[in-house]
Amino acid sequence: MGKAEIKAKMDELNLKMKELGEKTKDNIETLQIKGMYAKDKIDKLTNETKSNLNVMQENYRIFSEKAKSKASSELLKAQMNIDSAKVQIADWKEARNKEKLEKSIEDMIEYTEACAILSQLSAKEAEATMIEIVKAQAEYEEKYGKE
Repeated sequence: MGKAEIKAKMDELNLKMKELGEKTKDNIETLQIKGMYAKDKIDKLTNETKSNLNVMQENYRIFSEKAKSKASSELLKAQMNIDSAKVQIADWKEARNKEKLEKSIEDMIEYTEACAILSQLSAKEAEATMIEIVKAQAEYEEKYGKE
């Protein structure tokens, strides 16, 4: 192999290396651009998630206030029904007549229904508390990362 052939091979090799360098540079720039787009998408999703979480928190707060008010109201009604039932049970034991028994049965049914409603409200409150747990876990992971 002569000097001219070696020089030609070296020139060819230099040209290929230059092309490889340019392709590598293009690939790096493409990756950087894709990385910026990915970061933008992640930021958008993060902001949407935070917004959704804020909406859920507000909905929970409203629900919680309503549930607490409803629970208090139902608890008061239940207590009134309990007091009324106690009086009626005492009357029933004393009189034991048909009309008083029927009224007592109706009152006990109302009391049972009030207890069922109170139970449902407690279940809703537990569900709302689960939302708070999820929110707190998300906040924890955001602040301190997953462990």
